[in-house]
Amino acid sequence: MMFGSDSEVQFEMLAVASPAGEAKPLRALLFVHGLGHDATCWRNWMRAASADGYASYAISLRGHGGSGGRLRSARLNDYVADVLRAIEAIDGDEIVLVGHSLGGLVVQRALASRPARVGAGVLVGSITPGPALGTVLSVLRNHPWQAVRFLAGRSLRLPPDMLFERMDKDEAAEISRSLCGESPWVQYQLLFHLPLRMDPAYPLLCVYSTHDRMVPMVSARATARRYGADVQELAGIGHDMMLDHGWEEAWSAISRWLVARQVERISNEGTKHG
Repeated sequence: MMFGSDSEVQFEMLAVASPAGEAKPLRALLFVHGLGHDATCWRNWMRAASADGYASYAISLRGHGGSGGRLRSARLNDYVADVLRAIEAIDGDEIVLVGHSLGGLVVQRALASRPARVGAGVLVGSITPGPALGTVLSVLRNHPWQAVRFLAGRSLRLPPDMLFERMDKDEAAEISRSLCGESPWVQYQLLFHLPLRMDPAYPLLCVYSTHDRMVPMVSARATARRYGADVQELAGIGHDMMLDHGWEEAWSAISRWLVARQVERISNEGTKHG
C-alpha cells in the first residue's frame, strides 16, 4: 500500500493483517528498517506477528524501497517525520514501534515527540541515542575501504559479514548486494546527533546480540541503561536478526515481552478500577 497526499512524498508501507482480520486490532506493530534496508526486510517477523495475533506494518523510509523522496538529501528528522506520518495512516487502538539499527534511533527520536496512540517501543540492534562512534568505527575497522566512501559522501555498503552470523555465504551476499544505500547526510549525523529526552512512561525493550559486529555490546548496553529498558541479550545471531537464520528466536523474545506488557497493563487497569 502507498500513503501520502499528492503534494507529499508517497510512501511504501507493507501490511499483514491479524488472523481475525480485525479492522482495529488492540495492538498494531510498525516496523522501521535500518541503514540501506527497506520494508521487505521485515517479512519474516511480519508473518510471525500475524500468527501471534498482531496486525503489522512496515514502512520504507523516503528514498528506500518503493517510497518516493530524495535519498541523498534526507536527514534524520525527515525519517522521524516519515514514521510519524505512518503512525497516522495505521488503524489500531495502540501501536508499538519496532526499529532496527538506524531505525532504532529513528524510533527513539519519534518517541521523544510523544505521538498519540503509540504505547511502547522495541529497539533491535539499535544505534545509540548519542553519537554512534562505536558503530562507525566498527564498520571502518572491519572494512577500511568504507572510510573512502564515508568521507566522499557516498553510501556505506554493508558487507554480509557485518550483517549475518548463521546465514550461508551466497544467501548473505545476495541480500547485501540488494541493499539500496543510505543518505550521506544521515551517515554523517550518526557521528554528530545529540540525544533527545524520551518520555520514561513508554515501556521499552532493547534486543541485541553478543555476535553483532555493527553495534558494539558496550553501546547496546549503554542504550538500555539510559532508558531503563527491559533487555533481551541473544547470542549466535548477526546484526540483521530479523533476516539471519535463527530469526525465530529473536522474534520469540519480542513476542513474549509484548504479551507480558499486555498482561501487566490489564492488571494495572484492574487495580485502578478495583
